[in-house]
Amino acid sequence: MAFYNRRKLELEATLEQLEDAKSRVRELESDFQAVEQAAAIIIMSQDGIIERVSDLFLDMLGYERNQLIGQHHRCFCGSDYAKSEDYIKFWRQLVAGRVKAGSYPAVHLNGNPVHLSARYSPVINDNGVVGKVIGFISNVDQ
Repeated sequence: MAFYNRRKLELEATLEQLEDAKSRVRELESDFQAVEQAAAIIIMSQDGIIERVSDLFLDMLGYERNQLIGQHHRCFCGSDYAKSEDYIKFWRQLVAGRVKAGSYPAVHLNGNPVHLSARYSPVINDNGVVGKVIGFISNVDQ
């Protein structure tokens, strides 16, 4: 009987921790949604695949969400820049965990070249490896 009571208490404690974790995830998602409403944001995997974009980001560059999700970051870069050594160096530094900030060339959906004023921040996981990159775009100069 003592074993049963101890296991029951352990299970109840684990369930309580799970509920706390779920609550924290909901809170963080709500916080992030508020940030997305206030800033142009792009979230990518460590290899540059676009996973999430804010509405403000889409508005700045004229794209629809389904045109970007699952595509590589280079899809809205000019082809010359996307093939350049600077672009390769940019991604190498991000994957190495270095924050990159500056003005970056891009192409609006309408084909017009633009420069993004952006800060790209690597997100480092528990293993010390970059798992994602978040881009914060403050403005677009056309």
